[in-house]
Amino acid sequence: MQKAAFPALPLDPPLIQFDAIHVNAISDGSGIFIGTNMQVYWATSSKSNSGLGEVSGENNYVVNNFNTVHDNDIIDAPYTKGDLIIGRV
Repeated sequence: MQKAAFPALPLDPPLIQFDAIHVNAISDGSGIFIGTNMQVYWATSSKSNSGLGEVSGENNYVVNNFNTVHDNDIIDAPYTKGDLIIGRV
């Protein structure tokens, strides 16, 4: 005797509830998505040159500074998989 095959019942979507979301900083490649969404061909590329770095805190002083950035590369960022997508602006 064979068991009767029951059709697959749809599953309820998972319930995730946040009381609050606090975002202190957004950087390249970051995102906050709400609801039904899909990020297709989502990619980021960036370059940063800094001769001084970052000065943070309280009562910090930079006096008589001289900074030089020698950026002699021909390509700022090498090609990585997915960078070149035909038809993408």
